[in-house]
Amino acid sequence: MKKIIFYLFILVVTAGFLASGWFVFEILNPVKITDDSAFTIKPGEGINQISYHLKQRGIIKSSFVFETYAYLKDIESQFREGEYLLPSVINIKRLVDLLTVGESTKNLTLLIKEGYTIKDIDAALTGKGNFSAGSFEMAISKLNQNFLAAYDFLSDKPAQVSLEGYLYPDTYYFFSYSTPEDVIRKILANFNDKLTDELKTEIKNQGKTIFDIITMASMVEREARVDPQNPGADAKIIAGIFWKRLEAGMPLQADSTIEYLVGREPTPDDLKKDSPFNTYLYPGLPPQPICNPSLAAIKAAIYSQESDYWFFITEQNSAGTVHYAKDFAEHQKNIAEYLKK
Repeated sequence: MKKIIFYLFILVVTAGFLASGWFVFEILNPVKITDDSAFTIKPGEGINQISYHLKQRGIIKSSFVFETYAYLKDIESQFREGEYLLPSVINIKRLVDLLTVGESTKNLTLLIKEGYTIKDIDAALTGKGNFSAGSFEMAISKLNQNFLAAYDFLSDKPAQVSLEGYLYPDTYYFFSYSTPEDVIRKILANFNDKLTDELKTEIKNQGKTIFDIITMASMVEREARVDPQNPGADAKIIAGIFWKRLEAGMPLQADSTIEYLVGREPTPDDLKKDSPFNTYLYPGLPPQPICNPSLAAIKAAIYSQESDYWFFITEQNSAGTVHYAKDFAEHQKNIAEYLKK
């Protein structure tokens, strides 16, 4: 009899652990909203009606879990009427928080300019919604592999490398209660749309990786001053020069990688710094992209243009005029004429 009671006790405890684990999983498990993200709580609606509509819309999978979680938090009567714009991916925990706090659904705007770095994006987000200085940059550094595994274009990105280069330049709208992860998802989804299957196939046919292309495009973006509306031939020619140097085992000697290293326009002393970002000292591509390039720069890196040139300089004028040279002597003349004034 004692053994039976003992086994029953073990069974009850085990079942309790399993049930608790399932409940916690259901609360934290994110659901992707496939249709319109707008949701309205009408005046007088209680938790049962709210959970019914949420399940009907596919926003939650279980009314029982939603209602039980609210009861356990003792906030079942705190749901606020109003119109909500929900994130595209959300779990029950966060959903209950949003619908009880009743935060504003006002859209906020993020403009990522061509050539912005993660630090630039962080600065652009600071003070908007829940974003404070450094919060976006910190979130990027803490993303886990499960989060990143959802995006196949990141499969050849080294694990230790950040998302620099993949945060596609565009105008983004997000909600006042959005987290860094919400914003990152939206940006990466846009990158995925822009890097079409046709572009991916061309990259593969060239024997290159997406990571190599984005790294090259980031350099082209900073070296050629690419105008997305009118990229012209310079971006493709510069990409062609860089690829040709790589094939020849010649250092890229790109000032843009030094600028990324030191955070300002490089000086002659900076060209001596010992760093893999110093493409004067280290042959090959830098260890990661140095900015977030436009689609024009990405296409230039993929469809580069062959030429007889080995060198180029970008004049410091409003047009960013590029001067090319077929040999080092001609390159030195261009420097003397256009840069050393």
